[in-house]
Amino acid sequence: MVSSVSSSAPTVAAKALTSQPATNALTGQTPSVTGSALLGTNSSTNPSATILNGSSGDGSDIFGTLSSTQSTLFQQIQANANARLNTQLQQIGDAADGKIKGLNVEADRWVSVKAQINNAQIYVENGQEAANQVSQILLNMRTSIASSAEQGQDPKYWNDQFNQQVNSINLQAESGSQATNLVGSLNPVDLSPNQIEYRSNVGIGSTTLTGTYIGTDFRITANDGTVWVPDTQSDLIQAYKGLQGEAKTYTTADGQKINMATSTRNGLKLVSYNDKTKAITVQITVVPEEPPITVTGKLETNGIGVMQSWFYNNFATKADRDHAFADINKAETNLVGAQGTLAGLAAQVGRDAKKANDAINDFSKQITDATNSKSQAEQNAKVAAAQQYLAMQSNLQNLQSVQSNYLQAFSGFVDDPFAQASLDLIT
Repeated sequence: MVSSVSSSAPTVAAKALTSQPATNALTGQTPSVTGSALLGTNSSTNPSATILNGSSGDGSDIFGTLSSTQSTLFQQIQANANARLNTQLQQIGDAADGKIKGLNVEADRWVSVKAQINNAQIYVENGQEAANQVSQILLNMRTSIASSAEQGQDPKYWNDQFNQQVNSINLQAESGSQATNLVGSLNPVDLSPNQIEYRSNVGIGSTTLTGTYIGTDFRITANDGTVWVPDTQSDLIQAYKGLQGEAKTYTTADGQKINMATSTRNGLKLVSYNDKTKAITVQITVVPEEPPITVTGKLETNGIGVMQSWFYNNFATKADRDHAFADINKAETNLVGAQGTLAGLAAQVGRDAKKANDAINDFSKQITDATNSKSQAEQNAKVAAAQQYLAMQSNLQNLQSVQSNYLQAFSGFVDDPFAQASLDLIT
């Protein structure tokens, strides 16, 4: 009898699969498994009950609850399947996340480039707006010139208006800092236009925008080397010991030393000017109560070319006014040229912006595609795992059914009560 129990032990372990398994966590379904009709029968129909010390006949006194054993086995199968699935999902996620991270890094680099391009675009647009304002100011200057000669008008008032309008032009030209200004901030030495540089790609490539000048500026280099330089945003003109030299001083009649400077509104008087040679002679009054300084030299102008009213003898005669109108005509022509330069800069920035946008959009598409591919791969892995689990479950059910049929077929040929009890347990 002892050897009969021992030989039946492996069959009992296998038979644990035939009890009702736990619900499949992957599919949400409970496999249909047929339990043994003999389990749980009473002692009158199950002779093993007497042999198993009056037990209920299910063999739990010796082998434990078989349905619990079978459920544990199915849970182990499910846990292993889940573990393999999690490993596969981790591998899919690691590969996809690494690719997506790399794409995001490249996209962020282009976003940084695009930010610089956007700033450059703003600088160009600010310059264009300033040029539009200057165009309107030039139109108003015509009114000031014409009104200065009208009967009943105060010439001094219109002269001051004209000079204020010149200052307004220069304020528009210098409305931005050197780092952002494409219509001002001239080099004080060679009067070259300002430049702005920005990155135009993720490598070492950059774009340099060379600006223009919509203001009006001049300096007089005297024959003795003194350079008279105006402050373009005010009425002051100062004498220096050469270009970029030290500011010169003036000794008054009573011995005081003051800056050799005066106002462009009332301290300058044009004596002569040759438009071809640029030779100029001007009287400069530093102290109103003292005689003026006569300065002879070369006039150097820059920008759109209109000067303050002193250069036109305060519009005293028709010839002076015609001279001023002619310079405004030239200034308007020069301004159109400056606006053309700004349009070219806008086109360059636009090309750089398109290139950056195309790159950002391309990386965005790649990131989206990689994310979708990751999701699809994860879904495919989950479906395959579920199919494998269900196939395994079906195979176990088929195995249980065949085993149960064999055991039921042989149970009628077993006369020994203990052996019959063993068959009852594994069915």
